[in-house]
Amino acid sequence: MAGQSDAELSLFSAEELEFIAEDEIVDIVPNLKMGPLNFISGDFGPFIPQIVAQVPLWLAVALKKRGKCSICPPQWMSVGELPFFSSLSIFSFQS
Repeated sequence: MAGQSDAELSLFSAEELEFIAEDEIVDIVPNLKMGPLNFISGDFGPFIPQIVAQVPLWLAVALKKRGKCSICPPQWMSVGELPFFSSLSIFSFQS
């Protein structure tokens, strides 16, 4: 993205982008058995050990900090996808 380094051209600030990204749904692998969690943004769970569950990033990070789950990296972060995203970033800096 050409406008990411120039603050005047950016549509959102870094803080706003972080806030938006926290609602992204990610996969986690829980380490404990727990019933569903009810939040304003929705219900997540139940959580069963070693069974993948989908939660928002903010909840995944909170559970990870407490040692209650591990976060599965998204498919686009796999080694197989690296050449594709590397070529995109090179292309965006040239334009």
